[in-house]
Amino acid sequence: MDLNLKDKVAIVTGASSGVGKAIAFGLAAEGVKVAVNFLKNTEKGLDFTDDANAVVAEINDKFGVEAFAVACDMGVEEQIVAMYDQVEAKLGKIDILVNNAAYLPKGPLVDYTEAEWNYTFQVNVTGVFIACRELVKRLLGDERPGKIVNIASQAAFRGSSSGHLPYDSSKGAMVSMTRSIALEVSNKGININSIAPGMIMTEMVAKLWEERKDQYLARIPMKRIAQPSEIANIVVFLASDGGSYITGATIDASGGMMMH
Repeated sequence: MDLNLKDKVAIVTGASSGVGKAIAFGLAAEGVKVAVNFLKNTEKGLDFTDDANAVVAEINDKFGVEAFAVACDMGVEEQIVAMYDQVEAKLGKIDILVNNAAYLPKGPLVDYTEAEWNYTFQVNVTGVFIACRELVKRLLGDERPGKIVNIASQAAFRGSSSGHLPYDSSKGAMVSMTRSIALEVSNKGININSIAPGMIMTEMVAKLWEERKDQYLARIPMKRIAQPSEIANIVVFLASDGGSYITGATIDASGGMMMH
């Protein structure tokens, strides 16, 4: 199958590690020029510059395609708009957006503050809206087709028992947003879909998985955790010509947890 991805330009948010990194690699393997978005927020003491530069270096070395590390807090509109301008100046017009960056606070419910709730939605919902808006605006202006893939979660449908109410709720909003945008722009050649993964073996999950492996395995019909590359493969397909007749969908990638 010819995916027709060579020389396309993609932004992958939250791509300095984990699933975002795997998605960046998956797209680069198909010849996509990748903007590796990362968070740099000195006020919060968060700076993933070194990680993002390492991803870019690995893309250059393994796949021989252009890549570019771009800092942007997905909770700040001005930074999102500036990111688009930077990427277009460096790599060219953007064809693909993957909204992977997310904020995941820890509960329980009674301990959450309004500020935590609002920041979760600012990053996971408002930031995604702004990123989608900015790409759609450019695609419509140029009368070009494009692809958007939003990384949601099975928790959008099932919730979670581990105290992640703001995150779960925000991912439900992302799924609704995906459908609404699809209804508006799909007749313009713009496909937008979401993916609802279950647990994924990332650096953040590894320790928790070892502590509660039996409990998690009991809920997963496939009896194993997903690898980041497995989610990346779905993104690549949806971003390619192979997924040209799929829009407004949420792909279940939960190892069977959401089967119906």
